[in-house]
Amino acid sequence: MNDILKSEYSEQFDKERKARIETSYYKYGPARDNFATGRVDALATAELCIEAFKKDKNTEHLVDAANYLMFRYKYPMPDEFFKPTDSNGSVGTVGTPINLEKRLGVNA
Repeated sequence: MNDILKSEYSEQFDKERKARIETSYYKYGPARDNFATGRVDALATAELCIEAFKKDKNTEHLVDAANYLMFRYKYPMPDEFFKPTDSNGSVGTVGTPINLEKRLGVNA
C-alpha cells in the first residue's frame, strides 16, 4: 500500500463493511434481489443510517450507510450513471480543506 493510502484510507472500515455484507446476505437475501429491483431503497436506507449515527454516534451506522451507498452504485436505478467530474462539477465541501486554505493564504 502506498504512503498516501496508509494515512488516508481505512482497511478496517472495509473489513467491517465486508463482514456486514456477508451477514446481510443470510439475513436479507442476495443484494441483487433487494437493490437491483428497487425492493429496498438503498439511498433512503443509507440516509436512515446517517441519521442514526447523528443521534447515537455509533460509527457502525456509518459502515452500514457506506454499504447501502455501495449497493446503490452497484445496482443503479434507471437514468442513474457514473460520470467523473472535475472541480467545476464537484459539490464541494462543508468547511475549508487545508490545501485550499493554503492556496488562498487564509490564516487559521
